[in-house]
Amino acid sequence: MKRIFLLLAIVGMTALQSCTNDDDRVDNDTIAEVFEINQNTTFNAGNGYKINYSLLPPIFNSDMIMIYRLSGTAGGQDVWEALPQTYFFSSGAEYLQYTFDFTVNSINIYIDSNFPAEEEPAFSVNQVFRVVIIPGYLSNKAANSGKGATAAPAVDLSDYNAVIKAYGLNDSNVKTLESRK
Repeated sequence: MKRIFLLLAIVGMTALQSCTNDDDRVDNDTIAEVFEINQNTTFNAGNGYKINYSLLPPIFNSDMIMIYRLSGTAGGQDVWEALPQTYFFSSGAEYLQYTFDFTVNSINIYIDSNFPAEEEPAFSVNQVFRVVIIPGYLSNKAANSGKGATAAPAVDLSDYNAVIKAYGLNDSNVKTLESRK
């Protein structure tokens, strides 16, 4: 009987050895990423004023995505505007708005307007977007400051340059996302 008990104790300890609680472990190899969308970005009635891009590999449920539209240049520097963004035309009677949504597998960018968006080709043809993927650990760092983590300084998410600086991104060789076929 003692041998059976000893055998069960050894088997139980071996089986439970693989169970660990790593909920407090920090994921230090997860990094933020930036991509560019600069192909097939014409919004029209044929594509439902929507463009769709796949995320390969998929992101995690906890990750956050920010999207910025290239709206022009100033002093030789690109000007990036955070989405959503609304523009008003004809004394405020007409509007055009860029919005987006995402899943772990894809990104959709939309134009919503109360007129045919093709009438404003500067806003509907050959658009360029930057997609910044911020891992959940980084976007949640300040929220966890009460649990012993160092609180991150607030990042102005509407400022593309502040975001890439805060998350240590290099946008000099940004990869291009391929459109979903």
